[in-house]
Amino acid sequence: MKTKKWQRRLIRVFGTLLLLLMLLFYVSTSTIDTTPYFKTLYYKSSIEKMDSAIKNKVEVNGPLLAGFASTNITPKVVEGLSKPENGEFNTIKMAGFGDGQIAVGVHDSIFAKAVALEVDGKEIVFVSADMILIPEAVVLEIEHSLKNRVSRKQLFFGATHTHSSIGNCIPGFVGKSFGGDFQPEVVAWLGNKFTQLILQALENKRPAKISSGYKHVPNLVRNRIIGEPGRLNDKLSMLSIVQDNGQNAAIAIYAAHATTIATWNDKYSGDYPGYFQRSLEENGVDLALFFAGTVGSHSNKGEGEKFEKAKYIGEALADSAKVLLNNMVYDSTLIMASMTTELEIPKLQAFYVSKRRRLSAFMGNQLLTKMKSIYLQGIKLNDFVWIAMPYELSGEYGIDLKNALELKGYNSALTSFNGQYLGYIVPQKYYYYDTYEARLMGWYGPSMGDYLMELNFKMANALTNTRL
Repeated sequence: MKTKKWQRRLIRVFGTLLLLLMLLFYVSTSTIDTTPYFKTLYYKSSIEKMDSAIKNKVEVNGPLLAGFASTNITPKVVEGLSKPENGEFNTIKMAGFGDGQIAVGVHDSIFAKAVALEVDGKEIVFVSADMILIPEAVVLEIEHSLKNRVSRKQLFFGATHTHSSIGNCIPGFVGKSFGGDFQPEVVAWLGNKFTQLILQALENKRPAKISSGYKHVPNLVRNRIIGEPGRLNDKLSMLSIVQDNGQNAAIAIYAAHATTIATWNDKYSGDYPGYFQRSLEENGVDLALFFAGTVGSHSNKGEGEKFEKAKYIGEALADSAKVLLNNMVYDSTLIMASMTTELEIPKLQAFYVSKRRRLSAFMGNQLLTKMKSIYLQGIKLNDFVWIAMPYELSGEYGIDLKNALELKGYNSALTSFNGQYLGYIVPQKYYYYDTYEARLMGWYGPSMGDYLMELNFKMANALTNTRL
């Protein structure tokens, strides 16, 4: 039977649309790149940059000076006109869960804290905040404000990773998805608060002594990817610094995700790290800081519901910290080595389409904001090695490096959220597994974890002058 003219036209239209859809699919997606990372240009560039950083690493030995500072960064929720310079906002979201809850009040205050160290004229400042991460936009504000005082290489950033803190700080689609629309006035306010915090810590420096240690705390953390069979980094690592006037600061690093508080909450809170810090500060510690460790595959474990669970975990972890602090042996002389290198990263392979395809790098770049520079930093303080990373490293990866360092006589800390964010970094064996950590938050292909772990080991080798 002969087709009518309108039918032939309709077939051509549908055929054209089908071809366009197929073309759009192949332009907007790409196959997963399985090229061995050590055969790539980004790997070669990162190795060259790290070799240069190793040659220029800071190495000093001498009496320790240390300074402490803390500032309240809880926004004031007001009706009517906002005054960002005073931290007063009429609409501000919390970061962490889809699009962010609008904050209506405060359950417990959130803080930013800093510890400055100086040896033989060389200064380093550790900065942590009760935030989901330290946004790059805030770090750039700090870097600009402090350009005549300290450099970015002297600043080690981290966060508690509470999901009930300040949003509106990350531009782009993904930033909006996790924390609401980008508000430059929030970034400017935080940048000023952090700048003043760092300056206060530097001004507070006095002769001091330092110690470090760790304790296994397996009852408060779990492997959230595969549960009980999964490997676990259960180490609570700590630094303790005591000034000659008796004032003291304790820095703690632990791998359990701060997600005891979920989408039901609409008030600011530090989650369990907030309870942890308050418990220490109510029991002899003048300044307690918490840094999220290798949280990329680890969640919390504890008793109770909602804020009761946060309190239980925080205070139980603080009890372990007190035992650790009571057994520390201090030294007023510090051998310090530090280095900072820039990372080159592969093209984006973010957002699941099928087992073999992800969004194309072009499409992914429309959703994620391009970062200015991506820093990996490391420091050795006597027998304590600390690597500050711009990603959420899996505890399964982290325990390999920590164990290797321990065999050489070093305690260690591996912390996330150092001013930029590259998503979750989990072992390659999980890349094709249908899980949030790998499928939604693994953005750079199956080799990214092994690539970054080679760099982490290389940095640790350089800091310790050993071969792990």
